[in-house]
Amino acid sequence: MEIRHLSAPAWSAFKAWLLKLNGVPISHLRLLTGGCPAEELPALAKELKRVRADFKKRPNEVSAPADERLRKDYAALGVPWSAWSEVASEVQRDLKRKRYARWTGADALEFPEGPSAQDLVTVLLFGGVEQARAHLLRRASLSAGSLEALWCRWLAGELLEPETLRLFAGAPEQLAEPLYTPGIEEVLPLFFVEPDLARAERALEVASAQMGSARSQPLMDFLRSLLGLWRQDTSVEEVRARFDAYVATVPPSDVAHLTAPAYLYGRYIEALPPHTLLEQVGSRLERIAVPARVADVPPVMDALAALEELTAMGLGLRVEQRPGEVLLSAQEPETGGGDEFL
Repeated sequence: MEIRHLSAPAWSAFKAWLLKLNGVPISHLRLLTGGCPAEELPALAKELKRVRADFKKRPNEVSAPADERLRKDYAALGVPWSAWSEVASEVQRDLKRKRYARWTGADALEFPEGPSAQDLVTVLLFGGVEQARAHLLRRASLSAGSLEALWCRWLAGELLEPETLRLFAGAPEQLAEPLYTPGIEEVLPLFFVEPDLARAERALEVASAQMGSARSQPLMDFLRSLLGLWRQDTSVEEVRARFDAYVATVPPSDVAHLTAPAYLYGRYIEALPPHTLLEQVGSRLERIAVPARVADVPPVMDALAALEELTAMGLGLRVEQRPGEVLLSAQEPETGGGDEFL
């Protein structure tokens, strides 16, 4: 019996794209509910040809939050995705016009407290330090005493001592508190502002137990590389690579999370003014090479190829979910297969 093993994220990503297609009812019904009986395989094979043709021309555009599940699948598969090129173009267009559309004129009435920290960091990424500086200082005044205020002042060019951030972080054990705010991802880097190995290792240990998701792994890898740098068993090049890998995973909706890692990069790798550090990050984000079409995403096309091969045998098609994987086999589906894949 012919069998194909697919990872759960690969199958999930394939399903996400399949569900965007119209006119493939058998694929939607059978592939998502346990498999396809032998008598329907010829019709399924015709639909799979349509799926392949569609994937060859369909842009590989992944947006958040609409494609949040697909974005997580891509992250697990190591497939790059980015909405940053569109963001960069929008910001740079407004900067060229010597204004920022949402912050001036009548539109500014919608923002009585000025632009958010997230918007300010986004503009800094793509060269808007002059437009953002006054707003950063105003935001810092409005949120005085908060971590956001510290970062806003630093991004505006004010000195931010590591000791100040260390005091703000508190004890590593506080990361385990259920209502710990700000979020762990925002505070964990603060335990690395001084090369205190024992403190940083303890913070990582506590945070790992709390976070424990594929999405947080690139940040953890970057922070662990700093531990290695302090121990002198990790090279500067490795730390750079880990930082770049982390940056590539951050979506526009989480842009504010970039500030603390950028501070650490500036402290230990390349001492530059804050806005220059952010602009370098912005350049990295713009350079992310994203597959242009769905057909350029190997895990998705591997899933399609497996389906095509098994369907061509004419023996039936069974789809079974196992822990961490999906099993495709050339046999009749189980009787009364459920709709657990929908």
